[in-house]
Amino acid sequence: MFMASLVDPTLGLPRRPARSQPAPQLVHPRETEAIADGFLSARGRPSALVALAYQRLETQTDQQFAALTDPRGPYRITVVGTREITPYSNAEELIASVLASRTLEITRPDRAHPLLGGEPGSAYCRLRAVHDLIGHVATGYGFDRDGEYAAWLVQRDLYSGLARWAAATELHGEVSALWATGQFAEHKATLLDRHLLERTLPSAPQDRI
Repeated sequence: MFMASLVDPTLGLPRRPARSQPAPQLVHPRETEAIADGFLSARGRPSALVALAYQRLETQTDQQFAALTDPRGPYRITVVGTREITPYSNAEELIASVLASRTLEITRPDRAHPLLGGEPGSAYCRLRAVHDLIGHVATGYGFDRDGEYAAWLVQRDLYSGLARWAAATELHGEVSALWATGQFAEHKATLLDRHLLERTLPSAPQDRI
């Protein structure tokens, strides 16, 4: 994993010529609704396969989190907890603040995830931190429907195997439920239908979840 846009500028690494930020991929509202329905209708009790997928999601997320926060690495970002309900009013403020301070503030979750926990510093908090840093700060994508969809497409390439499948639930399924209903859904540990997920990908059919 190498995110040039996140590299600590104090390291003095050669910088590439500035390029315009690519426009986010667009997602059709009907696709959002279909993914949201799949997430909301999924059963809540995790199976053995789901538990394994989330275990691998946690492992691969922790590898990314460690790289982003390593004080001797290229990024050197500090992640801290905050009591603020919304530490950033929008994506632009999040991006500007992190790039200027090398610090990301993470709000304590208001409810626990069935498999990733909910306490400060939990696996769920690390997943959210990685999402903010890679999905938004590194890309410049916003918090709107298309921005979140584009952020998931970037992040899915950093996961493999069952972890990628679980990441789709967290980064595409639950967010789609929010955009479809206007409300935060209860966290679920589940694996969305592969064929449904693959139909929402803009890439070739062989690019599997």
